[in-house]
Amino acid sequence: MNRKYTQAEIDWLRANYHVGSVQDSIDAFALEFGRVPKRSSFITKASTLGLKKDATLAQHRWTEEAEAWFREFVPGHSEREISEEHERLFGIPLTASQIGNAKHRLGVKSGTNGGRFQKGNVPHNKGRSWDEQGISPESQARSRATCFKKGQVSGIAAVRKREIGYERVSRDGYIEVKVHDGLQGNPNDNFRMKHHIVWERANGKPIPRGHQIVFADGDKRNFDPENLVAVPRSLWAAICKHRMQYHDAESLRACMNVARLHRAAYAASLTPRRCTKCGGTFKPRYPHQRTCDGCLERMRA
Repeated sequence: MNRKYTQAEIDWLRANYHVGSVQDSIDAFALEFGRVPKRSSFITKASTLGLKKDATLAQHRWTEEAEAWFREFVPGHSEREISEEHERLFGIPLTASQIGNAKHRLGVKSGTNGGRFQKGNVPHNKGRSWDEQGISPESQARSRATCFKKGQVSGIAAVRKREIGYERVSRDGYIEVKVHDGLQGNPNDNFRMKHHIVWERANGKPIPRGHQIVFADGDKRNFDPENLVAVPRSLWAAICKHRMQYHDAESLRACMNVARLHRAAYAASLTPRRCTKCGGTFKPRYPHQRTCDGCLERMRA
């Protein structure tokens, strides 16, 4: 929901919107009121108020006098101070983008760390209670009513917050279930694949290390425990490599047996053998190697 504009903000728009580009106006608005409005709502509000840009003021013209003043005044001053002083001297406030562009073009630095608090800055109200700061009981009551409480979720975060058990579809088409709430780090760590959860509940143990759970019939919505098969990743790689076809748990397990045979046959093809050149025994690097590496090197030489 877009934030409503206050009367002070509306008055500012009427007085300043015509100067510079839309982005310049947004930057100046943010500098004045401490918030950055959405570009679309900003333009819509100006249009509703009947405000238009003045083409003759769309681009700020820098005079030699203004540039000389800018070089001298900028060091040690914040963007707000630069804008206000420029308006006092030349009648036009500068936007954040205009100040930044002029700094780059003229090779000037303010040294104020972008207007942020410097490291080691101590707030004036540090360690002082509301009573010590002179805040009235009525203001304290209003502040307490709107203060965040530990664990409180509000705004868009509250709208998007999902309860444990909430299901969603991943980009790969798998169903994911929310199993945790509030884990630090990646929010996706709160979700697990639904077929992983179903397999573990049906088998009473975690998924074995180095295995993956495969839908035997290829349907990612069939969560029947009989349809979920734990396949070693090494066998799954062979099944995919040889494009073995399966349609249920029985045929998938048959593919796993065929993959084991492929793996065993490959291992057997690398057993030590006699070199056809020198007659010595060697361990081949590939199945069809009949000559040892030493003889191969001598033949190349």
